[in-house]
Amino acid sequence: MGDFVHRNATAIAVVAAFLATLLPRGLYVDELFVTFLHEASHGLAAILTGGSLHRFYLNADTSGMAMTSGGFRPLILAAGYMGGCLWGGALLVAARRRGLEKAVCFALCAFMLGFTLLYIRNLFGFATGLGMAGFFGLVAARGAGWQLALLLNFLALRSILNALVDLKTLVIYGSRMTGTVPVTDASLMSAEYTAGLVPPLVFALAIGGLSLAALGAFLVFAWKLERGGAATERP
Repeated sequence: MGDFVHRNATAIAVVAAFLATLLPRGLYVDELFVTFLHEASHGLAAILTGGSLHRFYLNADTSGMAMTSGGFRPLILAAGYMGGCLWGGALLVAARRRGLEKAVCFALCAFMLGFTLLYIRNLFGFATGLGMAGFFGLVAARGAGWQLALLLNFLALRSILNALVDLKTLVIYGSRMTGTVPVTDASLMSAEYTAGLVPPLVFALAIGGLSLAALGAFLVFAWKLERGGAATERP
């Protein structure tokens, strides 16, 4: 069974990730993981463009906020979703290379531990960050290859599809709240890029479309890697 799951981990994870995206609050734990990467991407964009990440918060309702200064603001705002696509794509491709699963999980453990200690400043977020770092360290040490491949594929796809969650929030709640829009990166882009002239829903749709395009590209690339690996394994 393990070998079958390993060979088909991407296909299984695609179904699971889309189902999780359709749920009202996702699967909670994976929502926290996605939010962590989302906020960390804002911070990394600030640092890489000459600014600073002062701290970020991870909340029990799966929301988060990164406090930055300086840097290139348009890129910092967009980095949450686009960074999620890049994180997800990297995980997706790495998960298809047999033998790398443990190294990827150990790398996630180290990254989440470092970011938590350096930047998270609320109790729930700090405990969650340490917990997720510990989880990745534990599964890296004890998990089987097929289990890690399935986990990494699922988390990769959830990260890529994160933009669709924001679109779902705008459609569901924006239509019910007269005169108000939930505070998301899409609503911030609307306010800062166009002074509110372009509705947040337009930005959410654009980000959702880019995320789906990125998902398709990464799936094709991962599939080609899998095909190539299978060819080299034949006697």
